[in-house]
Amino acid sequence: MSKKNKNNQNETQNKRELQLAKEVATRNVAEYITGLDYLPNPDTILKAQGGNIKVYREMIDAHLDAVKNKRFAAITSRAWTIDGSKGDQNKAKFVEEYLWNIDLRNTISQMLEAIGFGYAVHEIVWDAVATDLGVLILPTAIKDRKQEWFKFDSDGKLLLQTKDGTRQEMPARKFLVTRNRPTTANPYGNSTYSRCFWPLAFKKGGLKFWMLFVEKYGMPKAIGKVPPTATDAEQQQFLKMLAGLIRDAVAVIPQTGSVELLETHLSGTNPHAEIIAWADKAMSKAWLGETLTTEQTSSGGTQAMATVHNDVRADLALDDAAMVESSINQLIRWIYEINWPNEKEIPWMNIILPEDLQEARLERDVKLTQLGVKFNAAYITDVYGIDEKYFEMHEVQQGGAMFAEGPEKKPKVRNASHELRKQVNEFTEHLADECEKVDFLAPIRELVENAKSLEEVRDKLGGCYGEMPMDQIEDEMEQAFLAADLAGRFTLLRKAGIIDG
Repeated sequence: MSKKNKNNQNETQNKRELQLAKEVATRNVAEYITGLDYLPNPDTILKAQGGNIKVYREMIDAHLDAVKNKRFAAITSRAWTIDGSKGDQNKAKFVEEYLWNIDLRNTISQMLEAIGFGYAVHEIVWDAVATDLGVLILPTAIKDRKQEWFKFDSDGKLLLQTKDGTRQEMPARKFLVTRNRPTTANPYGNSTYSRCFWPLAFKKGGLKFWMLFVEKYGMPKAIGKVPPTATDAEQQQFLKMLAGLIRDAVAVIPQTGSVELLETHLSGTNPHAEIIAWADKAMSKAWLGETLTTEQTSSGGTQAMATVHNDVRADLALDDAAMVESSINQLIRWIYEINWPNEKEIPWMNIILPEDLQEARLERDVKLTQLGVKFNAAYITDVYGIDEKYFEMHEVQQGGAMFAEGPEKKPKVRNASHELRKQVNEFTEHLADECEKVDFLAPIRELVENAKSLEEVRDKLGGCYGEMPMDQIEDEMEQAFLAADLAGRFTLLRKAGIIDG
């Protein structure tokens, strides 16, 4: 191959690589851009209300505040740490202590407002600070800014909207933007308040008519009777007397007139109360993803259902924690870029949630230690996410040896193989015996035998499950999962040649 052809091939390859590195399907190419120098917020509620996000700031309701604070507390009530296990631990420890000193708790609460509004903006105030590591450029304040002050352009960059109507692009490393699930179509983020706007509007309207409803059906009507010869002025005066009778229960009535109290009775349910209950449930679902932990219904609920609903809230807490961690980690990267630009390993923030403690896994590992299995420091770090600098390994004399220094010894594991296999078999046999005692279909068979129509079966089928022994079933399922886990571990250890049998 000639040198010229080789150069042409290299040049063609370079062009292809350059084309792959460029963005092709962009907003400017695919959509018609109006004369605006910013991208309007696509929130449909804000569009109908004039585009000002402070509409959401005026949404005040006791139930709405309760579910919002409940979701926020899942994050703000937890401790957090800076994980610097893979980099310079002295610098990571310094960053952690410094962030603790500037009180991040309030900032974290403000960042969580992105859940309701879609996004939250914080301005970083930097300054030179004398530290044990030298003079560093560090954030001395993290100030919350109103969402309505800012817009985003077609590329998702933050713009400050000034009072003269112009918009300015913000400098780098100056503003932290926390966004709730942003997309290319909506860089402003997903607003939970938008899903609460109409339920709250209907609730307030329902309350207004409910008060009128209570007044109408809660108090008797006073009917005044006047002679046919009464003038308009006399009738108006008599009307005022009746109004005083309703308000003060006393009135002076002319001898020529009479008063009759007419009581009104309501038949059927109160529709206004149902509207308000529906609105509260809708707002609970928008903020918490469920209703069982905030609403007490007449139908009640099983423990299993409550557990499922609580798991939904736990998933949201994990998602919210990741959102806040992303913003704080951005700030940590800026600190490193300004002060230690050559550092390759940068620490990150970790909000410690109850799920991180992995109580079920811990209980399982404790039972395994009772069979002679030992765990080392690497296992604790990898599985439980606890850095080795926060604990020490030592022998457990009673009930097994979960924490042990050094590698596992094969003879002790071999001696435990018989007990491990025996435990698995006992769990399996016990589970089979207990499941035979639980007749899952008995309530359903009884319903079908006694029902008068298919509609009755359909309506009452869900209630059958509330009578089942869920606590007993949950205990047996826990044993089943443990047995399956032990069986899997036994098989892997045997294939690896660690144990015999």
